[in-house]
Amino acid sequence: MGLRCQEDVLVSRDGYAVIDVDAHFALERLNNLIKYLDEPWRTRVAAEPGLMLPLSLGDRMVGGRIRRDDIPYPRQNEAVIARTGPMTPAKIPGVMERLGIDASIQINNALLLMGHLSVRDLAVALCSAYINYMLAEVVDPAKGIYTCVVAPWQDPEEGAAIIHRVGAHPAVVGVCLTSAGANPPLGDIRYNPVYAAAQDHDLPIVYHSAPGVTLTEGGSGYVDGFQRLIEAHSLGFLLSNQIQLTSVILQGVPERYPKLKFVFQESGVFWAPALAYRLDGYYLKRGSEAPLLKALPSEYLLDRFYFGTQPIEEPKNPRHLEAIFSMMNGAEHFMFASDYPHFDYDDASAITTLSFLSPQAKANVLAGNAMRVFNFRKGGTQQWESTLSRELATFPTGVGSSSS
Repeated sequence: MGLRCQEDVLVSRDGYAVIDVDAHFALERLNNLIKYLDEPWRTRVAAEPGLMLPLSLGDRMVGGRIRRDDIPYPRQNEAVIARTGPMTPAKIPGVMERLGIDASIQINNALLLMGHLSVRDLAVALCSAYINYMLAEVVDPAKGIYTCVVAPWQDPEEGAAIIHRVGAHPAVVGVCLTSAGANPPLGDIRYNPVYAAAQDHDLPIVYHSAPGVTLTEGGSGYVDGFQRLIEAHSLGFLLSNQIQLTSVILQGVPERYPKLKFVFQESGVFWAPALAYRLDGYYLKRGSEAPLLKALPSEYLLDRFYFGTQPIEEPKNPRHLEAIFSMMNGAEHFMFASDYPHFDYDDASAITTLSFLSPQAKANVLAGNAMRVFNFRKGGTQQWESTLSRELATFPTGVGSSSS
């Protein structure tokens, strides 16, 4: 398929089908959800929408020095907004075409900061409104546009109720838990209702990381006190996922829910083997403290755990990345994620240009692994699947129920 060029974006697909497991193409704001909120929150959020959730880490574009001329990012690229208009759900197919993406899993951008929200009923109201909005205005399985339920871990029972309400919808392919802020961490039995509901509906759990702190509000985040975005952004996304994976594995969630699959997003891939071997070492010394485990932590990771690639690391020596793929069986457990439209997003060339991957391994990372993990076909084979290779097209309907 070669190279595509449109609006100064150059993407190499080289003939591969591409599924993006972490996309924010419409860049929804809290304002989009207001009409789907129940009262009294509809009136309260409408009055002061900017104060209901914490702010982000601030200027992602370094005062314009990072250029993303194709992205109408609010407040950061006014010239593009003036030319193209703001990002809206109607523009998702065009963005997918431009980036060379055949199917995408859309995850709300604003709710990723919900880990800083302590008001339980507001968290539930926002998550319920979000999925209602997505199902009414955004998703379209025929065009390859899917989403995840964002489950409010602040109230697991209500989170499970949302999953049961919409889990059978053909556009709902996962349950997202925001990684930052959960106390206790997400392996705790407190969250059993969410895990049980996800397993009932054959939906993988997606742990989406977040910085865990804002540079403008303070608080009790684990990276409080940093002075610049470069510090908090570099470490916060990584730490939030490390905390949750440690809790999920050692608290025995894979044994409690033997059919669940687990996906970790937006922290790259280098951290996974380092943490796996560290957990192995301490399990061998103190295994009695993880009594549900029947195998080494690393063995669970190589069974039902998967990792979105973005932001994929780019070491000067590519053999270092090759070693990570080898240690984690990345050809079977890594899945392409763009994180578009954020300033550090990846396109498909992040995978197609990896010379150490075979064509089959590239096909797996770009689409095949996602087909195995997410149940895209519970509504039947979709129109967008005409882009899949013959091998991928033979996956059975309901493939999300099979193991890796």
